[in-house]
Amino acid sequence: MDARRLARTTRLVSLIGVGGVTCLVLVPVAINAVTGGSAPRVLGPYTPWLWPALGVLVALTACLAAWEPLGALLVRRRPAHPANRKAALERVDRFVRARIGGSLAEQVRLKLGVVPRVRPRLPTRVRRPLVVAGEPGAGKTTLLLELAEALLARAAQDPGRPVPVLVDLGGWRRDDDFGEWLLRVLADRYRIGPRLGRAWLRDRNLVLLFDGLDDLASADRVECLAWITALDMPQVVLCSAGDDHEHLPRYDVVRVEPLGRAEVLELIDACGPRLDGLREALEKDPGLWDEVRTPLAFGLLALAYRAGRAEYRGVLDTYLVESVARGPARAERTVRALRFLARVARREHHLEAWATLPARHVWLGFVGPDAVWRLFRRAVPGAVAGAAAALCFVVGVRLGLVPAAVGAVAVIGLPRGGFTATRGDKRRGKRWAATGFAVGAVVTGAVAVLGAWVGGQVARWPAAVVFGLVVVVTLVLAHATLRDRYWAVACALVPSGVMVVSGTGPELPVGLGIGLAAGAVAGTFVGGLTAVWSGLRRRPAHRLPWLPVAGLVGVGSAALAGAEARPSALGAALGAVTGLLLGLAVTPVVNRPFDAVANLLARPLAWDEFPWGRKGILQSARDRVLLVDEHRFPHGWVRDHLAECDPAEVAAAVERRRAGLGATGLRPSGGRATGGRRTRGRPGASDPTAPDPTASDRAASGPGASAPGASDLTASDPTASDPTA
Repeated sequence: MDARRLARTTRLVSLIGVGGVTCLVLVPVAINAVTGGSAPRVLGPYTPWLWPALGVLVALTACLAAWEPLGALLVRRRPAHPANRKAALERVDRFVRARIGGSLAEQVRLKLGVVPRVRPRLPTRVRRPLVVAGEPGAGKTTLLLELAEALLARAAQDPGRPVPVLVDLGGWRRDDDFGEWLLRVLADRYRIGPRLGRAWLRDRNLVLLFDGLDDLASADRVECLAWITALDMPQVVLCSAGDDHEHLPRYDVVRVEPLGRAEVLELIDACGPRLDGLREALEKDPGLWDEVRTPLAFGLLALAYRAGRAEYRGVLDTYLVESVARGPARAERTVRALRFLARVARREHHLEAWATLPARHVWLGFVGPDAVWRLFRRAVPGAVAGAAAALCFVVGVRLGLVPAAVGAVAVIGLPRGGFTATRGDKRRGKRWAATGFAVGAVVTGAVAVLGAWVGGQVARWPAAVVFGLVVVVTLVLAHATLRDRYWAVACALVPSGVMVVSGTGPELPVGLGIGLAAGAVAGTFVGGLTAVWSGLRRRPAHRLPWLPVAGLVGVGSAALAGAEARPSALGAALGAVTGLLLGLAVTPVVNRPFDAVANLLARPLAWDEFPWGRKGILQSARDRVLLVDEHRFPHGWVRDHLAECDPAEVAAAVERRRAGLGATGLRPSGGRATGGRRTRGRPGASDPTAPDPTASDRAASGPGASAPGASDLTASDPTASDPTA
C-alpha cells in the first residue's frame, strides 16, 4: 500500500470513529442535558467538558469529511500538480479502451477470431501536424486509437511527454469558438477543467487526436482547419477522407493502404468454412473485389456471411438484411427505428444513437404525414372536446345548469386548431380521438375541481376582501396580457359590475377559480401545440364548429348527475366565463412553459419512427452489431446508409431472406449463392432496398454451408461457437 492510499484509509477510519462517537454518544447526551435530563453516571465527572468536547469533535469531523473535496479542489487549481496528469491519463485510457472494445473491428475479432490489419503504423513522435488520409472505412480511426494507446503508454512512463486526447470534430458547430468548444470537450469527456486545459494547451502538454472531420460540411471543414491552425499546436493528428487537409500550412501525410486480395483471402481462410459463401461470391464475380478493399467493408460482409451463405445485395444491404433477418419478427419496425436514429445522428454530426428522444427541433422534420394527421386532426380535437365536456360537467355539478349552459356556449371562443394534414388510417384515427377525449376530460376535470376548491376557500373570506381580490387579480392579469392600463381597467370593471349586480356570493369566486384554472391549462396546451405546429412549418386552419356540442354533452351529464337549474346564478356564470377568458389570455404572458410542453406533446409524433419498445429494438440491434459500444453506429458510412433506406423495401427483402432460412433460423435452406443487385466502385453505392430481380435471387444459398452454432449474429460468447476466437 502506497503512502497516499494509507493516508486516505487512515482519514476514513478516523472519520468513522470520530463521527460515530460524536453522533452516537455526545450529541444524544447533549440533547438530554439541554432538555433537563442528566448525563450518564460514567460521564458524570466529565460533564463540564461535554460542550467543549462536542465542539472540538464536530469541528474535527467536518475537517475530515471536507479533506477529500477540498484537497481535490486545490489540486485542480494547480495545473502543474502531478495528480492532474495522472488522473487525466487514467480517464483518457478508460475512454480509449472503451472505444476500442466497442468498435466494429473488435466485434469482428470476437466473432471471427481475425481482424484486418490496417497499414501503415503511425509514428509516435509527432513534431508537426500529421494527417491520416484514406477512403471511408479504411481504418483511420483504428490507427488513431492504436496511436492513442501507444502515446498513453509512453506518457505513463515519462512525465515529460504530453497527454494524448481524442476529440471528435463532428460535435463542433461553425458558430462556436473552437478554443472554448475544445475546452468544453476536454472537461466533459476527460474532466480536464478549463483552467487546466488552457494551461496545458499553452504549454503544449497535449497531443490532439482529431477524428470526425468528414462529418462536417465542406465549408465548415475549411473553417475548422483554420481554427486548428490558429491553435499553433505542433502535436496534432487529424483523420481526413478528402483533400481538405491541404488548407493546413504545414503537415505530414500518412496514407492508409487498402486491403489486397492476398490479405482478404488469408482472412477468409483463417475463418474456415464460415466464410465460404464470401469466397464463392468473390470467385464467381471478380468485380466484387472493388467492394472489399477496406477493413470496414470486409468486416460488414464477414459478419453477414458468418451466419450462412448470404444472398449478396451489396456490402451494406447484405449486412443490413442478414442482421435484421435473424432479429425480432417485426423487421420494418426495427429498420424504421434505426433509420430515425441514423437521421438524428447525421443531423447532429455524430455517431451516437439516442436511447431517448432529443429536443423536438432535431427530429420533427422526419415525421410522416400520417402521424401528423392522427395527432392534429384526431387526438387534439378529441382532447379539446373532452376538456369542454369536463369543464361544463364540473360547472354544472358545482354551480348549476345555467352556468354550465353559459360555459357550453362560451367554449366556442377557445383557441383551438383543426390542423390540416393528409388523411391517415381511420381505425387508428378513432383510437387516437378516443384517447385524446379521455385525457382531455380527465386533466381538465381534475384542474377544474381543484380550481373550485380554491374558489370555495376564498369564498369564506369577508365580502369586501373577496371583492377587492377579484378586482386586483383581474386588473393585474389584464394588464399583463394587454400591456395597456386603460383596457386593463376596463376589463377589471366587468367582474366589478357583476359583483355589484349579483353580490359577492360564494358562487362567483368558485366559478372564477374553475374558469381561471381550466383556461390556464387550455392556453398552455394550445400554446404547446402551436409551437409544435410551427416546427412542422405548416399553417393551421382554425375550426371545430361542433365544439359547443361537447359542452352540451357535459351539461347533460351534469343534469343526469343531479345538477339543478338556478336562474339566479348570474354571478357564478359570469365568474366562470371571466376566469376562463382570463386564464386563456394570461397564459402566454405569465406562464411560458411552451417549449417544455411542446417537447412533451410532440412525442406521439415519433411513435411510428421510435416506438414504445425502443429498448428491445436497441438491444437487438446491438446484439446483431447494427450498433456497437452501447448505442453507436459502427461508422458514418453505415449511419448514412440507414438514414436513406426504405424500411418497407428492406423489410420485404428481410422476409424473403427469412423464407430461405430453415425452420430454426440457423441455416439457409436452398440453392447456390447468387449475386443480387449491386453497383461497383465505392462500397455501399447500391440501392439500399433493391428487390431481387429473379426468382433464383430470392432463394437462399447453398445447402449445409453454415457451421454449427455459427449462424446467429448475436453478441454471445464467441468461444462457444467460433473455434478461432
